[in-house]
Amino acid sequence: MFLVRRKCITSRDKLWKVASLLKQICSEYEEKGRGEALIYVSGWGTPSDDYSVCAEWTQETLSSNAFSNVPDKIRNKLSQELQDNIERYEIEFHEIVTQDKLKERGL
Repeated sequence: MFLVRRKCITSRDKLWKVASLLKQICSEYEEKGRGEALIYVSGWGTPSDDYSVCAEWTQETLSSNAFSNVPDKIRNKLSQELQDNIERYEIEFHEIVTQDKLKERGL
């Protein structure tokens, strides 16, 4: 199992707009079967080095997302609107540690 985190860096005035867009994007993917994403903001009412919005979710495997699997609403509208409201974004991939995985490694 893997944890995927997408972090969008933005400005204070666009923070909640970006949160709304990222929530819409994640909802589109959830309708296609992806697990539910948790969306959160930093820098508005919390100490932070930047203003950012994160979405994170878990999935069983890591694989590329074929363009044909991207929902139409994301391809035709939401992706561009998100890009217009952020400075940059990062994506992180983490393998989730389980007791079975530790056992496999003799730990």
